[in-house]
Amino acid sequence: MKHLLNYIVPLLILILVFRFFSFIMYFTIRFWYVSIPLILYVIFEFRKSNKKRKFKQDTGLDPNKEVKLKEDPIIEDEKND
Repeated sequence: MKHLLNYIVPLLILILVFRFFSFIMYFTIRFWYVSIPLILYVIFEFRKSNKKRKFKQDTGLDPNKEVKLKEDPIIEDEKND
């Protein structure tokens, strides 16, 4: 009987370890499906703001404060007048 327990106990421990790791792997995969797109979005937004900051430093213009025309300008030809 003692020899049988020497085999059963490690086998039960091994089964429990694999069950635990499968549980961990399940949540790890779910975590990466959420975290990878989130990380990519943050990197994209950081680069976009970094480009705006560099543009403002190089040119002195602020693209967010740019005056937008509400109507198209009318161009008159001086030759016809």
